[in-house]
Amino acid sequence: MYTTCAFCNAKLDGDGGPSGLGVGRRIAFDEFKGRLWVICPKCARWNLTPLDDRLERIETVARAAREAKLLAATEQVALLRWQVYDLVRVGKPPRIELAPWRYGERLKARQQERLKYVIPLTVAAVGLGIAANVAAGGSLGVFVWNLHRLGEGLYITVVGNRKVNLAEPPICPSCGTLLELRAKHVQHARVVPDAHADIAVIVSCPRCRQEAAQLTGSDAHAVLRQGLSYLNARRAGRRRAEEAAQVVDHAGGPDRLIRDVARRELTLRSLRPERRLALEMAVDEQAEVQELEHEWRDAEELADIADGTLSSNAEIEEELRRLKGRGGNQPDG
Repeated sequence: MYTTCAFCNAKLDGDGGPSGLGVGRRIAFDEFKGRLWVICPKCARWNLTPLDDRLERIETVARAAREAKLLAATEQVALLRWQVYDLVRVGKPPRIELAPWRYGERLKARQQERLKYVIPLTVAAVGLGIAANVAAGGSLGVFVWNLHRLGEGLYITVVGNRKVNLAEPPICPSCGTLLELRAKHVQHARVVPDAHADIAVIVSCPRCRQEAAQLTGSDAHAVLRQGLSYLNARRAGRRRAEEAAQVVDHAGGPDRLIRDVARRELTLRSLRPERRLALEMAVDEQAEVQELEHEWRDAEELADIADGTLSSNAEIEEELRRLKGRGGNQPDG
């Protein structure tokens, strides 16, 4: 197996985990068609493994997938976590129990980012606190020790001012300005039902405060992901993550939770904290798995060409027939 991406030449991370390929932390497989990919961590393209390495490894990856935790799924693609590896199963997956820990990495990354702002000011507070106690007998201690709150405030400000990148920013019909949204502007947005889209959100104009446009598709996902990250940035601990995961599960999964929130048409700011975090988790899962499905369809086209051109070996064809004959997880269509 090659060690760099065939599309962007970036190094393929990880050691392949259950695949035994020696590279890759995110592995995709199609048990029915006998295909195995390593997904590039930089460009997210799917690198098809050579035929002579592929077939003997797929069953091992499939066994690991049966023991893995389901993160998200569409009708064709499922994202699973096995130890520290991501496995992407193509085809309808069996139902696997959802678990609260699936959000741990996301919260961990957020906490690490927060510490970039909090730690420097906290360290400064320690030094100034000692100096203040020596010089003023401790009278300035309370003020100095509250400096760490400035770090928290700085972090929230940075998250709130992040620009939301839209494919085609709309124009506000009330004041005529181009909607240049930042994360903090999304708190008054509403998720609403839409018969023609998986998710739709109505956003307000930052200038005139009037509801200005209804966004769908990737724009809706971008708005919600950044806006909810800002609203949930103040309090996002393990306990809240577990409560939010239970909200997702009780709703019947990410898609049903999003539909339920849309039916109520409440502003994001008015949602209960655990429900707001649950919505962020649901939107993240939906966006990630839809992107995986898009990348899979592109990879399938290349795999059809590669396998159709290169595969004339009788043993390989027999192994493919054996895998297909096992049934299960066969994709529709």
